Amino acid sequence: FQPIDPDKVIHANITSDLLPFISERPPHVVFSDKLKKLNKKIVGKEKNPYRIARKIFKYINDNIPWASAREYSTFYNISDYVYRNKHCDCGMHSIFFITMCRMNGIPARWQSGWTTKPGGGGMHDWGEIYFEPYGWLPVDADIGLLDSKDETVKWFFLGGMDAYRLIVNDEYSQTLFPAKIHFRSETIDFQRGEVEWEGGNLYFDQWYWDYKIELKK
Repeated sequence: FQPIDPDKVIHANITSDLLPFISERPPHVVFSDKLKKLNKKIVGKEKNPYRIARKIFKYINDNIPWASAREYSTFYNISDYVYRNKHCDCGMHSIFFITMCRMNGIPARWQSGWTTKPGGGGMHDWGEIYFEPYGWLPVDADIGLLDSKDETVKWFFLGGMDAYRLIVNDEYSQTLFPAKIHFRSETIDFQRGEVEWEGGNLYFDQWYWDYKIELKK
């Protein structure tokens, strides 16, 4: 967890390394006219990058509840889907947050993997955001605001992350190496791996996987 002083946050110097993370990435990270209009409503006249991110984070928390979703490869534009339907799952929350932050010139990127909390874990998606002078910090727009009167605790997941995470991906829709011969089961996210044989692709319901979490103190 990194305590953040909003008054110290300034607009990042966009180097070639940061440029991809303020840019559109069609088809899912797109600065549509509808999102630009929504962005003006959410952000208003705010100029501070951290406070802008807070406004976006709170908008998602208050207006876009979690809901189960089908495989991401079946969606034409995830950020537009979230805008139109006002509900989504963890990865969609993350893509929507990333899209809105990038629209404001705030570098943001994807992460996904597993939660490994005691008593059970599972596949999960979240992201990272870049605040100058703090650098890259984790953000989980799916968990959102915590129910606490302590403001630091309340906003913990905007710049903080619990320790029970296994990071598998730092980006979505990446090329597999070695490349698959047959079509992908999921073209966006990649947490549990994929399986194929000479006769074709094996979808997730055609093979079995399991995991065990062991916590060492």
